[in-house]
Amino acid sequence: MDYWYLVSSLPGLRFGDKPAMSIETFRSACFGELTEEQLNGVDAALENRAPDSALASAWWNGEVQLRDAVVRVRAKSRSTDASRFLKPHDGFSATLEEMVTDAFTRATPMEQEMDLDRTRWTLVDELALARPFGFEGVLAYAVKLRIAERWAGMDDEAGQEKVEEWVLSALEEPNNE
Repeated sequence: MDYWYLVSSLPGLRFGDKPAMSIETFRSACFGELTEEQLNGVDAALENRAPDSALASAWWNGEVQLRDAVVRVRAKSRSTDASRFLKPHDGFSATLEEMVTDAFTRATPMEQEMDLDRTRWTLVDELALARPFGFEGVLAYAVKLRIAERWAGMDDEAGQEKVEEWVLSALEEPNNE
């Protein structure tokens, strides 16, 4: 089934820009349009967790492969065996593996995270290509909205405050030696 009205009524999203719609507003727009199983898939995408249904499995398999690729890159840099941290998934994308490896060539952790989220963005864009007005398009929008909200919520001042809180709490903890 296609969701022409729902998808065409959603404001456009661009990576790095603040979204014009909140996650709550998007979820409300989906309610009544999607089946319960589809809503569960959208909720999983919005919360970045494994879906309870097979409908969102293509997205989740890509997400698991991306996470596994991150684990392998990080384990290699620490000379650690990654195998115990890897999760099973269906399918394989050599392009996805390459994009993750490229992300870790960036100079700062923030640039690395940004590249990983760009990879996720690309992954769901490719997922939605076959049916941009079908559930795949709605699911892709959910993932991209979650990513856009995450980056829009990042603030240098708030980040600095969190670092200072973390340092102070680490200094205040009793020494357990």
